[in-house]
Amino acid sequence: MAIVEKPKKQKVDVEKLINKGGSVAVAQAETEKNLLSVQLRIPKPLIDDIDQLIALRKIKIPRHTWLLEAIHEKIDREQRKNGGAK
Repeated sequence: MAIVEKPKKQKVDVEKLINKGGSVAVAQAETEKNLLSVQLRIPKPLIDDIDQLIALRKIKIPRHTWLLEAIHEKIDREQRKNGGAK
């Protein structure tokens, strides 16, 4: 068995390494600050209806996206009904 010299530790500029990460991680962190997780209890028949509607689309989307669209549409309708109040 050959004996190999232990690798020498390299000095790393930690700040440079962190900054090299780019803006994607920063943008994602900023976005995640504005997100909250919500647990919903949705009856199975309603989920089945949603899944059927999604299946009819030419371009399939995740159920999560469909639910977000539905929430936005409901908010828009309510705001128009109440004179644009937020």
